[in-house]
Amino acid sequence: MDALRFSLLIAISFVLAACGYSLRGTDLQNGSVLQDSLQNLQLELQNPNSEFARLLRRSLQGAGANLLEGESASTHTRLAVSDIRVENRAVSVNPAARAAQYELTLSVDIMATRSNIELIPQQTLSVERSYFEDIENIAGNQEEVEIITDEMRRELINLLLRRLQAPADSV
Repeated sequence: MDALRFSLLIAISFVLAACGYSLRGTDLQNGSVLQDSLQNLQLELQNPNSEFARLLRRSLQGAGANLLEGESASTHTRLAVSDIRVENRAVSVNPAARAAQYELTLSVDIMATRSNIELIPQQTLSVERSYFEDIENIAGNQEEVEIITDEMRRELINLLLRRLQAPADSV
């Protein structure tokens, strides 16, 4: 019976490897994933000192980008990223008519150009999550929201990196 389970495990492993399956995020963190045309990025951030900007710089450098902040060369790709916007709205209420569930949305506007040619037209990238509020644990709720927001920032950056890979076929 153990040999059958082992054989089944090996067969599943081969099938997953053959279909190109990889763990989420592993392709964006191992070496250079950006095309040569996107290797030199002039990064323009609305709020360059924010936590989001720091994480974005680190992720772009980890993906193989050479960041050229402040330089103005028309031969480099210019990536403009707006400040992160946070929206929090009540989704459901409890029997006491207080908000019980919230939906948190983080979004940024991006645009990439090179030599006055739009590689990525201005667009909004966003991620959403829902969470429940426990009215008896306000401090715990705040910590949960901070953890969720941090995870959403990283998810938004991964979404941006995947979006940067997409136009590489047309560049």
